Amino acid sequence: MTALPLSAEKLDALQELVNIGMGRAGAALAKALGAFVQLAVPALDIIDRQHVTTLLEHDSWANNDGIEVVRQRFFGALMGESVMVFDSQGQAELSDLLGHGPDAKADERQEAILDLSNVVIGSCVNGIAEPLNEAVSFAPPTRIGSRAEVRKLVSREPAAFSQGLVVNVDFRLEARAFFSRVLVFLPEQSITRIDLAITQLLDGLAAS
Repeated sequence: MTALPLSAEKLDALQELVNIGMGRAGAALAKALGAFVQLAVPALDIIDRQHVTTLLEHDSWANNDGIEVVRQRFFGALMGESVMVFDSQGQAELSDLLGHGPDAKADERQEAILDLSNVVIGSCVNGIAEPLNEAVSFAPPTRIGSRAEVRKLVSREPAAFSQGLVVNVDFRLEARAFFSRVLVFLPEQSITRIDLAITQLLDGLAAS
């Protein structure tokens, strides 16, 4: 891990924003699925883009070859991208929860995953951006596919994304074998913007 280029005070403020954003994402997921969502405490880290795939090599992901990954880019003063990862069992559980049943066609499962990812990623990113008065727009979510395809994608991305802030949080559904991970990747220019926005936010609070 690398130390974040933010002061301790700003890091605490950013952690609170991330907690709020992920809480909103969990609420959106629970509403969409009609099930109680358990959230891990979000983790913040600066990581080289080439090492992003290592976040899919630990815990339950290490031996899970059936992962499904959805990617969604966002733009504005805060730019970056997010991926939402579903384990193989999670895909079946998701399809069942959304009423497609165990015999759902592949395109129905993929559409459900894309729709849900759009809701959760939007809640995550807007939960960070809105308190900082930053407007964000989103590209349509797209399916990346397997672990090998994720590695290929990461390896060919432009140098502008060589290093950045990764927000990592795990979701579980109570009483269901559903496990998902959301990664929000913010490159260096977005970290600089966050630094400035948090400074303005803290100055405003101090003056009030």
